[in-house]
Amino acid sequence: MASSEETLDVSNPVEVIEGSISRDSPSGTHNDGVQPASTILSDDTESLTGEEQTNYSEWNNVDSDSELILTHLPEIVLVHMMEYLDLRARYYLSRTCRLFYDLFSHPQLWQIAQISLLTQGERRGRNPYHWKLQAVMHHTMAMIVHKFSHLFQHLSLELLQYIQPFDNDSKMLLQHLARECRLESLSIKLGPLTSSDRDISHISSRLSNYQDLHLVVSLVQNASRLKRLSLISWPFFESTNDNKDIFKALITNQKLISLESFNFFFPELKNSQWTDRIPKLPSPELTIRVVSQLKNVTQLALRSPMLSDELVLQLAKKRVPLLTFKILIMYSRDSVLMKGFKVPEISSKAWNALRKSSPELAVEYYVFNRVPQEQLGLMLQPEVQLASINILTFGRCDKELVTVLAERYSRTLRQFVSLCDSPNCEEALINLVRSCDLTHLIYYGDISFKAVEKIATVVKDYGQEIESFEFKEKNITTEEENDDEDLVVAKDGESNEYYLTSLKSWHVDATERSKRIDAMSEHVSKCLGFHWRPLT
Repeated sequence: MASSEETLDVSNPVEVIEGSISRDSPSGTHNDGVQPASTILSDDTESLTGEEQTNYSEWNNVDSDSELILTHLPEIVLVHMMEYLDLRARYYLSRTCRLFYDLFSHPQLWQIAQISLLTQGERRGRNPYHWKLQAVMHHTMAMIVHKFSHLFQHLSLELLQYIQPFDNDSKMLLQHLARECRLESLSIKLGPLTSSDRDISHISSRLSNYQDLHLVVSLVQNASRLKRLSLISWPFFESTNDNKDIFKALITNQKLISLESFNFFFPELKNSQWTDRIPKLPSPELTIRVVSQLKNVTQLALRSPMLSDELVLQLAKKRVPLLTFKILIMYSRDSVLMKGFKVPEISSKAWNALRKSSPELAVEYYVFNRVPQEQLGLMLQPEVQLASINILTFGRCDKELVTVLAERYSRTLRQFVSLCDSPNCEEALINLVRSCDLTHLIYYGDISFKAVEKIATVVKDYGQEIESFEFKEKNITTEEENDDEDLVVAKDGESNEYYLTSLKSWHVDATERSKRIDAMSEHVSKCLGFHWRPLT
């Protein structure tokens, strides 16, 4: 489903909304008194835009004997094709003929819904923080939810910018969602994370209005069959009261006992490597209260400031073993303004208890920013069942960290991902591959082409099955090694000019580098058993 900010340019959007449910009405009229799309096109082509008339003419001029007639495909194939279209394209397709008009209402097309409530602001005078609400929800989107919300199974709800009062269409939309939906998965991202910075927090609280938050909370209060829940962001201000308290809804809704996956303020890292550096988050105490009520959760994701020794011990007491535990590790040096952003110290006793109760547990670390080695070491205890570590773009990876991983997690570590700039890790990486049976090796730091070849050789010799093997071509050096390159002077044969070998990269012919990259790619491909090249 398209986002709400995407406006359908139609003269009467209710035609497609209210005229697309019934399939058994006569071809000339419709149960709701609305002409079907095919009749509209044949009787009133003058109302179409130039582009629509062209498409309509081409459709009617198709040779009936042609082998490529789209409408002759099975319905299941056509529906699958329509799943790839956004709402606008799907709507225009529904106006081409009666077949696609009817398929517009197919339940399969409405199982997944992505709705964005958009608040827009403008700068007034010299005050850049004076925002006003211009538009929240297009009327067509509200009508679509009214007609199809009972079919939704997987819903993603996002509100951008500051929290503002909802207009009537938005209220109707949320009320229908809470009353009609029988969701299996729900993702809520309500505005940006509230900042711990006092000035920013004061401004955002003054500009926001929370009177309609209970409409979003009701999605959780009324949930009866949720399997997966992602609460990515939620406003933290003193002005919110109980009926806007989504945490109370999480604790009191007994039907959430069926919840299996819970994402608690864990960011969407696929779309961005950045998140608020000092957000207001649920306290460790509140986190325990919420998580302890979700008895059957097997997949849990949260941020390190929400973690505590007591929470790990509470997870160890669950009757249903935990299978996946994702933790975004955050750190701040300023202990005054950013209280609580130290890396938590979890005891060996707690990790051991969790390992005993959940022997199949896979712990996944995501290192958000540059964490000092002594702080990150608090999370790298030998008792942790670490299966994956992801150092994000603004994190830090060095040979000391890679060495620790190889020494402590040779039995459990399966994925190593480093997306940050990092030098001098070649030997440590080779040792890591020798020590751990990796399935994912992604490294965006500096590395020589010979080191890449050697790593691939180790993978082959140890019989490892690599699923992801990624290096960036621009970070792969192709110069030959020289221990004293800073002191060696060489002479160019053609120009008779002298240069330091440390600057050899400026003199290496581009063709020669390309040849070495090609040779390296061929060697790695043979070792891995599939075609491989570095990322460009």
